[in-house]
Amino acid sequence: MNVCVQSGWLFSLPLALIGAVSAGVLLVALWVARQPYFSGRSTFVVLHAAMLWWLLAVGVELGVQGASCKVFWASMAWPGIAAVPSLWAVFLWQYVNSIRTPLRPAAYLLLGVGPLVACVLAIVNPGQLFYGPLTAPLNDLPGAPVIYQHGPLFNAVAIYVYLFMLFSLAVVLRGALASQGLHRRHYLAFVLVTCVPWLANAGHLLYGWSLFGFDPTPFSFAFTLVAFTLLITAVRLFDLVPVARHLLLEELPDPVLVVDAQGRVVEANRAALQLSGAGDDWQGRALRDWPLLGGELQRLLAQGAAGDDREPLLTLAAPLRHFELRARNIERQTRSGPLSLGCMLYLRDVTQRHLSELQLGEALALSEERLRTISSLHGQLQELALRDPLTGLYNRRHLDEYFVREQARCLREDKPIALALVDLDHFKLLNDEHGHLTGDDVLRELSRRLTDSLRGSDAVFRIGGEEFLLVLPGAEAEEAYRRLAQICQQLAQVPMATRVGNLVVTLSAGLSHWPAQGAALDGLLQVADAALYEAKHRGRNQVCMLQPTER
Repeated sequence: MNVCVQSGWLFSLPLALIGAVSAGVLLVALWVARQPYFSGRSTFVVLHAAMLWWLLAVGVELGVQGASCKVFWASMAWPGIAAVPSLWAVFLWQYVNSIRTPLRPAAYLLLGVGPLVACVLAIVNPGQLFYGPLTAPLNDLPGAPVIYQHGPLFNAVAIYVYLFMLFSLAVVLRGALASQGLHRRHYLAFVLVTCVPWLANAGHLLYGWSLFGFDPTPFSFAFTLVAFTLLITAVRLFDLVPVARHLLLEELPDPVLVVDAQGRVVEANRAALQLSGAGDDWQGRALRDWPLLGGELQRLLAQGAAGDDREPLLTLAAPLRHFELRARNIERQTRSGPLSLGCMLYLRDVTQRHLSELQLGEALALSEERLRTISSLHGQLQELALRDPLTGLYNRRHLDEYFVREQARCLREDKPIALALVDLDHFKLLNDEHGHLTGDDVLRELSRRLTDSLRGSDAVFRIGGEEFLLVLPGAEAEEAYRRLAQICQQLAQVPMATRVGNLVVTLSAGLSHWPAQGAALDGLLQVADAALYEAKHRGRNQVCMLQPTER
């Protein structure tokens, strides 16, 4: 080895090409290593490591000048030469079958036995049965390429290598025949990438093809590298096929399980694992043994096989959730007809929809008034016309209809109705001092406080600039007075938050009472307005209710 290091070194164009190809192989391997959902990723990275070893050994063989050193480094290339086809075959098998589980270390050790044996045979060259006695430099010039005579051991290793290559071609051709459209073109691209380096190698062995006086096989990897780069960046091969499969399963928010023909779960996305709480040993477990989901899913599938046409609904408790089960058979077309490979179970979360259907059924059984409320949702434009855009309260347009309806109800139930006309004190002065936008803040806040103080049967309307009307069905005069006084007091005690800071605002209110003080809405409003005027006259920030003698 030390002699080879001191034997001289010559930099050349072929050596530069080998260096560029090696750098490209390293970059591709690093890029693939960062792809989390790439089927066969680990094998692909190890494959490129073997390819890199091969290329570096070839580069050293090109650079050294001594013939014995060239033969030594040609022998050192055999771990890469023999490992690349075996790893390529394993990678293609994993990719075509969407296997993302990496090989175990023991499997890599087993795959490394052949390349190690080939390297030992090439270095030891027992009985000159690997490289024959006629192995010698092309000429006497320093750095001349070595012409190798291949012995029977070399041919045995070549057969080992080409068996893996035939297996690789069979895998991708099978994938191409079983697929369609874009997937088929991807597999055919694999065929092309697989064939080029080995056609170059076969041409070198059988017909003496050479490049720069050397075996063209490692140089053909330049084409392989460019092809893979195009497939990765332009065609998006690795994104479209395995990542698309990952997205279909892993990224779906709803649970998805893939069950083989023997009833075993072979694939499940994150949502399914989280829903069931399955542990790390879930893959290969029978569907009926899956926690939380398995037994019920097995029963629903059996119902479907028995011809039950009802939509299967999976219900889980704690928390209550409903899933719509959609089962799709996975089949492969054969000469004898479709072959069932299993099925995919897609659980669509319909909890909200199912609960909505139940609530809708209950709503349809309620009173005619509830039905009118539901129907009114289709009249959104009419609803907007009945509401004040600033406060969101109903306006005067809706007051007449509302009062007539409540009047009829209270008449049947023999209950009174109290009306309170509310007006902000010194509102014009507030607008003049702080601006109309601040006045709008006050109106919105007052609307909110009035609304929060109401019962479910009460209503508040904005009927003017700073005037509001509260309708209190079923409230006696004393009760209405007490409630309005409490609102008036709380408003004066709790400042309002506005864009200019906290402001203390007060209100005055006038009360009227049906039917004691009038039968019609207009008459009641006049009574309430007179009471409001009296509250203003008495100093504001108070509630006034006129007696019949004061009208």
